[in-house]
Amino acid sequence: MRPNAPQNLRYTATANTVTVEWDAVEGADSYKIYRGADQKFAQEVTETKYTANELAADTQLTINVTAVNSQGESPKTEIVTRTQKETP
Repeated sequence: MRPNAPQNLRYTATANTVTVEWDAVEGADSYKIYRGADQKFAQEVTETKYTANELAADTQLTINVTAVNSQGESPKTEIVTRTQKETP
């Protein structure tokens, strides 16, 4: 059976990074990360977090996460993030 979609996505941000975390999905072997409005595949991770680096300050970034196992990939769960503004 395919895993359920990741739940409880949340993020923390600095001026140039965004870290997204989520609850572990039972039966998932890894998680796929998709970035941007076009949901372009970015990375596959085994931890329940992903950090996007080298972003511009005060930038919105949409991130989708799926859970993966030998049976396939879950539906995507989306979170819209924003980096912090530069401090003067």
